Amino acid sequence: GRYNIGDEINVTVTFSEAVTLVDGNMVITLETGTTDRTVTITSISGSTTASGTYTVQAGDASADLTVSTIALSAGSLSDAAGNAMSSFSIGTNLATGSTIIVDGILPTVSAVSSTTADGYYNTGDVIAITITFSENVYINSGLFQDDGTGRPRLTLETGTSDHGINYSTGSGGSTLTWNYTVASGNTSSDLDYQSTSALVLNSGTIKDAAGNNAILTLPSPGEANSLRANKALVVDGVVPTVSSITSTTADGTYKQGDAVAITVTFSEAVTVTGTPQLTLETGTSDAVVNYSSGSGEATLIFSYTV
Repeated sequence: GRYNIGDEINVTVTFSEAVTLVDGNMVITLETGTTDRTVTITSISGSTTASGTYTVQAGDASADLTVSTIALSAGSLSDAAGNAMSSFSIGTNLATGSTIIVDGILPTVSAVSSTTADGYYNTGDVIAITITFSENVYINSGLFQDDGTGRPRLTLETGTSDHGINYSTGSGGSTLTWNYTVASGNTSSDLDYQSTSALVLNSGTIKDAAGNNAILTLPSPGEANSLRANKALVVDGVVPTVSSITSTTADGTYKQGDAVAITVTFSEAVTVTGTPQLTLETGTSDAVVNYSSGSGEATLIFSYTV
């Protein structure tokens, strides 16, 4: 089976005959990765077996748990005739009869990025945000609710009002995806998430195969492995509006054939495609004038000939 942090595993040593432990402890050392763990047995009385419990700790790891050594910390281990046990070599190791996978390593976030191309995105556009973990992780879809509860949630830094998005796909792999639809009013010159704590469970779960809960801390925004460091996504969900209409032509009276430059100023720089037209109130027949210049700026010029 597979065991994670806090799980208990019974370890049993079988002897060739009944033995008794006197004035000491028997210590079983397990191969558990960087730090080997021990199981200490304090009492054996006329028995052919001795058991102890190993509790999985953070950082422990083994693809197939084995015993590395068995030894006495003090005292003696003898049979009924008083013959002391001198060799603690292991005949049949734990891994021979069992397949015990120990996973005490918590999944962590490696990087945040996007599969969407760098560029400009406006209202209604969809940007796929990806979070990669240090190992495969699983989302419990059984917790999903119609209101989005149960889906892990990521909050993006999108201007005046930050935008929260719910988990979309990827369970069972190391990379999960959140789909962000740009909303009206969202804005960012280089999209990133709100903070290192911008990923929350939202009453859901993110676990590895052993059941360890993932650490949700994200790279610092703007730093290595953050969304902004990995991508260049510009969000502009703010619609340009007309701020004012005026003219660069001096005040006065103009006759047929005279040119009057009409300027339309927007709330931000705009790009012109085609030929926008402006209708002027000019008496019996209103004049329609074509756009002249200014694309890429906040002010466009329309040339009106009387």
